[in-house]
Amino acid sequence: MQGHQSYQPELFSIFNMESLIPKNHLLRQIDEKIDFKFVREMTATLYCQDNGRPSVDPVLFVRICLLTYLYNIPSDRQVCEEIQYNLAYRWFCRLSMEDVVPDHSSLTRIRDRLGEKTFKEIFDHIVRVCIENGLVKGDKVMMDGSLVKADAALSSMIPKEDNLNIKDNAPSKYIIGKKFSNDTHVSKTDPDATLACKVSEKKQLRYKVHDTIDRDSRIILDAHVTAGTELEGKVMFDRIDHIENTFNITVEELTGDRGYGYGENLQSLSKMKIASFVPRFHSEAGERLARDSKDFVFDTQRDCYICPQGHEMYPIKGSTEQYKRYRITGGHCSKCPLKEKCLDKPTMKTRNAKHIEVHIYQEIIDKTAEREKTRMFQLVRG
Repeated sequence: MQGHQSYQPELFSIFNMESLIPKNHLLRQIDEKIDFKFVREMTATLYCQDNGRPSVDPVLFVRICLLTYLYNIPSDRQVCEEIQYNLAYRWFCRLSMEDVVPDHSSLTRIRDRLGEKTFKEIFDHIVRVCIENGLVKGDKVMMDGSLVKADAALSSMIPKEDNLNIKDNAPSKYIIGKKFSNDTHVSKTDPDATLACKVSEKKQLRYKVHDTIDRDSRIILDAHVTAGTELEGKVMFDRIDHIENTFNITVEELTGDRGYGYGENLQSLSKMKIASFVPRFHSEAGERLARDSKDFVFDTQRDCYICPQGHEMYPIKGSTEQYKRYRITGGHCSKCPLKEKCLDKPTMKTRNAKHIEVHIYQEIIDKTAEREKTRMFQLVRG
């Protein structure tokens, strides 16, 4: 027989909200590990102690911020709406069924009151709690940079003060046939944002978040924000120093993508005794040397290459900053029987002289190329 459910709304309901939240629920696990009372101590000086109306509890504000992040809720308005009917969210925020959820506009004002410095202190405190509870060791870390869209449109771009070719500083949408770059223009509404993009994407005004996480637990240890044009490899050691000094830990292993794999970075990681699982910035780096120096002998003591015909190649002036160039002088190449085979590059053919370029960090690049082939390197990065 087909069942039929009848619904009669109850005027009052009595239930235990605590019993409705599963023991293995993420919010319950967080609540058991972290006592958020420390937030009141950190923010006490930001409020008047003996005057004015009581504010929204800063502990409640931080709990709401965590919900927004953990469940990828896009706005203050939406998270307040979801707390209204989501029992798990209400329980985590310590709100009974009769308690009023804070208005979304209050969250904006509290965020401005706390400021970046207080948020950083709260973040660092929670990381320390994770370390104290054995959730984080911090000796093995992973780094990556992510572009974040700025809350500013391309139409907000105006010429910089030293490039004023428009009298009224009109927004770019009124400028036809002009090109814009970070060197010539800046956003009027968000001057800290810069034009940036990934490969095959259109440029937009963006920031870049440089995240460092504990490799085993995947807990974020550091989130550093820069302009969108900042290169990951240029901020790597600053973030390592910050993590070690802030949390009194020692980084022993680091994993990152090619954006961190400059020869200079690989060399520094080696000197710091940090096991690097970072591939070369250019995957072909080192292979060109093997190709161009085939059948040549390198004399370490005299710092020269000796060609198959016995002629010596020494470093010449004009070498680039990152490369050391060795070249045969004296016109030997123009008469050499191996000329067609040896001068296989347009620049060599033009000058009738063989040259070999060696990266100033060639040794560590070669070592990294060999490590990239190992099973351990591939497993850690996989």
